[in-house]
Amino acid sequence: MKQKYLILTLLMVLIGVLFFMISSSLIGKKVTEIEQLDNKIKNAQEKLNSTKVMDQQLSQFSLIIDNSLTKQKTFNFEEVNAFVKNLADLADQNRIAVLAIYPKEIQSGVNLVEQQYILELNTTYVQLGQFLGNLEALDNIVKINTLDVMPVAETDSGKKKTETTTGPKIARYKVALELSVFKVKREA
Repeated sequence: MKQKYLILTLLMVLIGVLFFMISSSLIGKKVTEIEQLDNKIKNAQEKLNSTKVMDQQLSQFSLIIDNSLTKQKTFNFEEVNAFVKNLADLADQNRIAVLAIYPKEIQSGVNLVEQQYILELNTTYVQLGQFLGNLEALDNIVKINTLDVMPVAETDSGKKKTETTTGPKIARYKVALELSVFKVKREA
């Protein structure tokens, strides 16, 4: 009788071990399939994110191209005034004192239309850097032709001699900036 129970117990243990081996094999295959699907999803998500970034950059580039094409031989007054206002807004955004902004008419080439602008600013180096960074981000083809930076002499005529200043002085500079905006003539 003991042998029958022993054989039955061994048979139960053997069936249990077989059951766990088969189930772990099946579960292992499913886990491998899940990991493969997970990797495919991650790759597809990375491609989707890259595509979104590329689409955003290309749409920005498309806007620059659209703003840089013209059928006219010169910039019209509305475009010149709009760009002057844009420059003034950029200066205001960076808290820069604008001394002068004026457009300068330029002879255009066969396939290229150029409009120059001359700016005179009173600013610090940090503000100038921010202004140039914002200028670079405009939706136009912009080229800086000259950039002259001269220190502004401090005058104490408005201050009392007994006044003391707290903190470091911030150096201000007079900046003369000559830049060009370009457009490409469309072929007829």
